[in-house]
Amino acid sequence: MVAQVLAVGLVDRDGVYGTTGVSVTWEQLATDPPGTAKTLKAVFDRTDPTFRRIDLPAKTLVLAAEAAGVGGLLTDEQRAATTICVETEVGSITTDVDFQESLNEEVVQAGLFPYSLTSTCLGELALRYGLRGATISVSVLPDGPGEGLRESLRILAAGEAPFVLTGYVDALRDPAEGREPGACGLLALLAQHGEGLAPFSWPSAADSDPFRPLRQLCH
Repeated sequence: MVAQVLAVGLVDRDGVYGTTGVSVTWEQLATDPPGTAKTLKAVFDRTDPTFRRIDLPAKTLVLAAEAAGVGGLLTDEQRAATTICVETEVGSITTDVDFQESLNEEVVQAGLFPYSLTSTCLGELALRYGLRGATISVSVLPDGPGEGLRESLRILAAGEAPFVLTGYVDALRDPAEGREPGACGLLALLAQHGEGLAPFSWPSAADSDPFRPLRQLCH
């Protein structure tokens, strides 16, 4: 299956980048990824009072979606047919830890529980950008990146959806074994047909990083 890449947004340990021309480092923003309540204003010149309340994976994906310009690319009819399929290795472990720690308090922070679902950050994307297709969260092993991307290409090839918003997200507030705190995420809007920024298909077995071509479009 050869899909068409319509847009890509990238959040990594260096900064925020996208095919809209966005290119800004965390050093320039004077904050750590995935930013603060002021980050959307600083990068995209718009305010969003809800940004501060969402969890780390959701913040990361919203920034990536804005850097890709997802909000202005599709018609209402196309949004209704767009599937979201994003993979994660870490998942929502930071929020899971917060909830577990709250069990030792006098009042359990029950409001944290819904955010322990890895699909919650995808629900934020669906609500913010009016994407009404299927929402799929794929958990992957450290040595097996790309399963969510492979599923996205399968969905397009099978004609199950004409558009798929796909990528990955991992975010940690605190260090974990073998990992530094921080956030990284990528969102690519792929189309079944038509013209885009570049064609995209599953890379050869020689390339262990299937997301590399998508990241390169952001720089």
